[in-house]
Amino acid sequence: MNDLFQQIRELRRRDERRSGAPDHVLELLLVTKVAEEACEAGELYRRSKGWGTDGPVTATTHQAQHEMCAAITAGLVALDRLCPDGDAAQVWADYLAYGYQRALRENTEAA
Repeated sequence: MNDLFQQIRELRRRDERRSGAPDHVLELLLVTKVAEEACEAGELYRRSKGWGTDGPVTATTHQAQHEMCAAITAGLVALDRLCPDGDAAQVWADYLAYGYQRALRENTEAA
C-alpha cells in the first residue's frame, strides 16, 4: 500500500505544480478533479454502449476503463492532499476494511 501512495504523492506533486494555483485553492481543485474525471468516465462508458448517440459506438470499453482509472487516481490524489500528516494510506486502508466488513456482513445476511 505504501508503494501505491508513494506513486500517488508524485502524481499529486505534479498536479499541484502544473495547476499554478495558490496553495489555499489546491485542495478544492484536486477534490473537484475527481468529479470531472468520473463524469468523463461515465460519458465514455455511455458512448461505448452507443447510448444517446442513435446507436453508433463512438468510444471503446478500453477508453472508458482508462477514464475510470483516472477518476480513481484523482480521488487518491485528493485524499493524499486532505491528509496533511501523510496518513492517506492508513485512511484508505481503514475505509476499505470498514467497507469490506460491512459488505461481507450484509452479503452474509442476504444469503
